[in-house]
Amino acid sequence: MKNPSKKTLRNKLDKIVSEIVRARGYCVRCTRTEHLQAAHIFSRSNMATRFYLNNILCLCPDCHINFAHKNPILFTEWVKKFLGDEKYEELKVRAASIRKWELWELEDLYRKFSEIK
Repeated sequence: MKNPSKKTLRNKLDKIVSEIVRARGYCVRCTRTEHLQAAHIFSRSNMATRFYLNNILCLCPDCHINFAHKNPILFTEWVKKFLGDEKYEELKVRAASIRKWELWELEDLYRKFSEIK
């Protein structure tokens, strides 16, 4: 990439992270394999966990929209059981931290994810 902006890199990272997560191949809640989506446990607006793969689940549209978004309390309870209390608490602490990405960090992250994909 030639001199991309932070916004451009964030958009590219969002896309590649989504592809990596959807490549897991099935919804982790119901095991469907069609129309998969990348669903953040803690919001994408949180930069500390936005690109953290442990914060992103592969869900079908029904589980993502009709369960995760429409029933956030039940979703949180399910996520705690799915991840286990210790992993959930670690993720919660990470999500509570403030993170500002430098351009070079975003570039490195993009290179890393490009190798995974």
